Order: sequence, then C-alpha cells, then structure tokens
Amino acid sequence: MLREDFVIQANIRRMLTRTDIDASQMDFGTVRGVVYIQGTFQVSRFDPSWDSDKVKDFTMNTLYSLEKKIRRIPGVSDVIFQLNNWKKEKGHWFHVKVTKKEENK
Repeated sequence: MLREDFVIQANIRRMLTRTDIDASQMDFGTVRGVVYIQGTFQVSRFDPSWDSDKVKDFTMNTLYSLEKKIRRIPGVSDVIFQLNNWKKEKGHWFHVKVTKKEENK
C-alpha cells in the first residue's frame, strides 16, 4: 500500500468514528487514490420518532455528505460505492431492498 493510500485510509477511519455512521458492516480500501466502500450502509443514531421515509432521507443526506468529505481528502481521485442497500444512479442515491438470501451471503 502506498503511503498516500495509508493516509487516506486513516482519514476515512477517523471520519467514520466521528459521524453517526455504523461502519461495522462496511469495508473500505484505497488503491492509488481510489477509495472503495462496500457493505451495508446504516446510520447509527437517529430520532426514534421518525418514520421510515424520514430515516431514508436522513441516510441519503448522510451518504451525500460522506462522499463529499471523502472527495475533499487530499490525494483522493475517486470514490466507488458498492453498497448492498443503497445505489447511486445518475448522481442520486436510491434505497435498495435487501432480501434475506442476499443478507446470508
């Protein structure tokens, strides 16, 4: 691993611990400035009185924010998300239903 990739990894790890993102179900890595994030994306804290649509909106906004913060890290050339429960199409995030069969893999 290049030293720059190691520094990017450390910045992302620090960023995730300071936010409301549950990183326990996600893996991330960096190869030559390209950040790969995969797994299941969830926020760890939100208001329990929110309905499911409000939780989805909050999670979607958190994804946008995370992507912007990662792209601002010096040395990052691209961010590629490979998430089980969220998909980005044409610049917009969409929630994807995860079936039990996919969860067991």
